[in-house]
Amino acid sequence: MKQHTIIIGGGIAGLTAANYIARAGQSVTVLEKAKKLGGRAQTQEKEQFKFNLGPHALYDNGHGTQILQELNVPYSGGSPEVAGYMQYQNRLHTLPADPKAILSTTLLSKRDKLGVMGLMMALTKTKPESVAHLSVSEWLAQKTKSATLQKLMHTFALLATYTNAPDKLSAAVFLQQFQLSLESGVLYLDNGWQTLVDGLRTKALATGATIQTESKVTAVTEDEYSATVHLADGSTLSGTAVIIATDPQTASDLLPHNQQLKRYAETAVPARAAILDVALSQLPKPENRFALGMDAPLYYSLHSAVANLGPQNGAVVHLAKYLPEQQTDAEQDKAEMENLMDQLQPGWRDYVVAQRFLPNMTVINRIATAAEGGYVGRPSYVVPHARHLYLAGDWVGPDGWLVDASFISGKATAELTLVEQRVEIVA
Repeated sequence: MKQHTIIIGGGIAGLTAANYIARAGQSVTVLEKAKKLGGRAQTQEKEQFKFNLGPHALYDNGHGTQILQELNVPYSGGSPEVAGYMQYQNRLHTLPADPKAILSTTLLSKRDKLGVMGLMMALTKTKPESVAHLSVSEWLAQKTKSATLQKLMHTFALLATYTNAPDKLSAAVFLQQFQLSLESGVLYLDNGWQTLVDGLRTKALATGATIQTESKVTAVTEDEYSATVHLADGSTLSGTAVIIATDPQTASDLLPHNQQLKRYAETAVPARAAILDVALSQLPKPENRFALGMDAPLYYSLHSAVANLGPQNGAVVHLAKYLPEQQTDAEQDKAEMENLMDQLQPGWRDYVVAQRFLPNMTVINRIATAAEGGYVGRPSYVVPHARHLYLAGDWVGPDGWLVDASFISGKATAELTLVEQRVEIVA
């Protein structure tokens, strides 16, 4: 007899879970409140250019790529070089990302050039779990007294984790992401991340999943044998399990009497960014592909240099400012990104075809903090004090960061529902 699972949320985590459940021959329905699937993995087309919702990169040998291969979801893209510039005191310096660049950069003194070599060794050799209880700031303070090197490493931590909370983020996250980037590199995807969303959707439907958009869930209830979702239109849908693939606050709102979920939502420290996406008909300086800011926490990358994102000879540049916990001035954030663009692509405004400014985008719903012990302190995949309810997303489970956490949690929750239903898991 087929068991039925309901998934709330049609992002990467929800679609991944749907695929594994449907592949096992079980009934599954995905409910997405928006008109389009994908959440933050959506890609929008503007004047024939493809805009992701800010800079997105897929680790070439990460958990996400392994799961995509298991599900036979096709994708293609290119790997950028981490070579470029560091903006410091409003000047551009060679980014010290490899031994040759470290020796040649004007960013560092001779003493700091020696020091950064030792820091790079520590980043590659330290076991992440051994420093999970330390924040990024605490770990760096133990490794160097140089204010310049601490700033430099904080900048690399921003790039690796997308998180501007160095006093709270577990150092284990920084080390794991840094080591993963050295091991496999990243991919910018042809035609944007919508290809992953569309691929997961196509595979899920082909194996029997049901997907409903514009289906807002308002509450979840359960009894000893089943769970029921209540929709905004007054209808209900019951199943043997429910996977809640949403942000912490939405999960808590769906189960208002669950005090543990309420605590997860109240203590969540999100990672946020201001985003400036720019499409140009041509580039004033096509050789300027990548840069980071050390005074201001800025990111610049020419994604179209290695991925097909628009017409030939055109360009797509993604800029970001990694936002701190406290509120910032949106216009100032935008001005800082435009200033970096002015330095790297002088006269760029004459070639703008399309651009988009997103002043306050959530990148990660709940970061892994040192106070909670890093990854192991994140919420479990199983909803506390519930019988048939599970959590998926970038903020749950002991493994993965960014989209890798979404992929891992999607697969893990699918497997948990199948085990509960005594169904054989299809690899």
